[in-house]
Amino acid sequence: MDLARLTLGHGRNLLEALNPEAGDHAICLDSREMQAALRAGEQSWRRFPYYERRYAERGQRFTRSDSAWLVSLAGSGAATVDGQIAWLGLVLASRGMPRWMLELHLEALYAELIAAIPGREATYAALLGAAQMLREQRLAFMDEAVFAAQSTAFALQVGDEWDAKLPETGALLVAAVADERAGITRAVPSMVGWMTEPSRFPPRWIDAVRATIERVRESVV
Repeated sequence: MDLARLTLGHGRNLLEALNPEAGDHAICLDSREMQAALRAGEQSWRRFPYYERRYAERGQRFTRSDSAWLVSLAGSGAATVDGQIAWLGLVLASRGMPRWMLELHLEALYAELIAAIPGREATYAALLGAAQMLREQRLAFMDEAVFAAQSTAFALQVGDEWDAKLPETGALLVAAVADERAGITRAVPSMVGWMTEPSRFPPRWIDAVRATIERVRESVV
């Protein structure tokens, strides 16, 4: 996205340019922060083709505006940031995006911000702290060994072709179960409903999704 045409002094104009559907909320206005936010969003989309396949361009616009909003939270204090991240995680997980994805995005965002503006590590530390909060909540129900094992098992079950189309789907399914165990009741249905649509996926994929959810539910703490 070319920011040269945007008026950074007017947050509403910039927000509309990023995402006309975003409503009215704060975003970062520093061009260096904005570029970092957009780069972090691109990283998330490259890592998970699931984003584009399911949410298309509308989802990308919300990734941009959400990322810019997250940066604006950084100076609010850890308690405020954690509270807002917890709210966003609930919303996203209920719509098919496990909180693990947000956790990874926050880590990428922090890295991009401190690379773009050296010396501001303390300013952005709350974002990294929120990622750690999400990680601890996830690991309370599902350790990393389960993530790795189930992700590998899913990839083997669906085969190389489909694993390449939507990599790390097994891990996303595990993350959704972890969110479910944390009390987000829509976390699994919101993902599995889309993942098991026969017009979208072959029977082998659908069977693997259902089997993975069943195995993980049986193995959680």
